[in-house]
Amino acid sequence: MALSERLNLNPDNVPNIKLGLHAAQVVLALVIFILEIIVFRAEDSKLNGNNGWPFGLCFLSIPAWVYLALAPRYERTRRAANANVMLVVDAIFTIFWLSAFASQAAYNTANSCGKACKVSKAVVGIAFFETFAWILSTLVSTYTLRYYQQNGDLPGYEKMGSHQNIDPDKAAFSMAPHDEEAYAPINMDDHHDDHDDHSSRPYDPDAFGSLGSRPNYETETSYTPHHTSSPAPHENPFDNSYRTHGSVSPHPDPFSNAYATHTGPQIYAPPAADDYDDGRPVQFPTANYDRTLH
Repeated sequence: MALSERLNLNPDNVPNIKLGLHAAQVVLALVIFILEIIVFRAEDSKLNGNNGWPFGLCFLSIPAWVYLALAPRYERTRRAANANVMLVVDAIFTIFWLSAFASQAAYNTANSCGKACKVSKAVVGIAFFETFAWILSTLVSTYTLRYYQQNGDLPGYEKMGSHQNIDPDKAAFSMAPHDEEAYAPINMDDHHDDHDDHSSRPYDPDAFGSLGSRPNYETETSYTPHHTSSPAPHENPFDNSYRTHGSVSPHPDPFSNAYATHTGPQIYAPPAADDYDDGRPVQFPTANYDRTLH
């Protein structure tokens, strides 16, 4: 008889049970963390190792929770989820939290809690349930190790990735066929047999006439340059803003010199390079430089 049958435990439920236990441990540890801060700030309370150890163990347990709860659940991190290591980590932190429970109880017995003894006693009670949750997770890790030794894989974790990345066309309620012909190409001809029907080809240029004749709309809208001073119909008024008004070219050359000398009037002309002398000493503008602030 298999181990799962003797314990009446479904191996597929192990990941959810383990995750639920560790989630409960996180919540209880968070409550202990908050209550310990209240004890620290209470009047006449002492800060020593007895109450400092449960407080610090809340932080020390975070890597263990990440490893035990998340590492086996993902395919890429499942290699690090060794059944022997998980059992050892659970057992170690069970001992840690048992010592934290006893440490906080000794803190109350020594009357070191001051005016926060009720809060400190609440820490002892919650630490007991925290320790009990770690005992349960250790038992689940023991079952996981036995199952791994018998079957060669982790119980329930190996099947978690099998339901992911399911093709939506092959879902349970899909109307698509589920056999090997699910993606067979469908030979369907959507074209009409009458190839001379121009209504089915509204954008075919050959449908408006032969190649030898020019359509009327092309001749009416074709561009013919005019020798006028007004800008051409297709000329961009924002291109080449420094071009002279005497230019009548509808398509200005982008590589032409914009500052070349033209016969017509110009909007702007930069100063010539000869007007500036680099060898001339610097001259400050005329002003009253003897004025100072007092």
